[in-house]
Amino acid sequence: MTTTYTINFQNKRGADSNYAVFTEPPVLSSSGSSPDVFMNVWYSTFVPNHGYFDIKTGADYYAWVGTATAKPAPGVMVNTGMSLPARLSQGTTAGDTFNMVIKQNFSIIAQSAPSAAASAYEIDTGPDFPVPNDRYLIGLGKVNNRGVVAPVASMKFYILESIFEAGVIVDYQSVTREAALIDFTSGQGAGKFYAVVTQDDTGRFTVHYFDNYY
Repeated sequence: MTTTYTINFQNKRGADSNYAVFTEPPVLSSSGSSPDVFMNVWYSTFVPNHGYFDIKTGADYYAWVGTATAKPAPGVMVNTGMSLPARLSQGTTAGDTFNMVIKQNFSIIAQSAPSAAASAYEIDTGPDFPVPNDRYLIGLGKVNNRGVVAPVASMKFYILESIFEAGVIVDYQSVTREAALIDFTSGQGAGKFYAVVTQDDTGRFTVHYFDNYY
């Protein structure tokens, strides 16, 4: 049975608002130059005053590639993508490896012989991958609340009042400075599977963790 993590968000700020959920960017390694790392909106929704939403995700991972509408930067939309289930390497078993090609400006991946390093999976690019690269993105994905695989790196999430739609690239520093942090990997959230996030009438966020939903 797949492990499920749930975030319950409650709007008690005294007014209707829009919210976005973000995730911690991945840690990357590359055989070439150091890649740029971006944070994107994973899920977004309107929440009325005294309303709430639940967002659920599992511990399964997906290799993800996508194409941005312009050079990746805050405000740019990632509007196309492809994903395949990915197994991370464990012990002497290599992690999944995928070959990426560009077909009619669309990023495509296909599984190849496993060769990824410890606790990782690998995406290999070919001669059709442009250098410098201003459009094509590589990442780690999870299934979001709408059943769509979207780029996400870990079980560490942020929630913030935001008008940005899912898929938009955002500035990491501004988001993490003001957002509620939900971290299922360390601190009070380690070993927990359910978090309740509340925004009160001062705009302040509080986060409480539970073993499961009751």
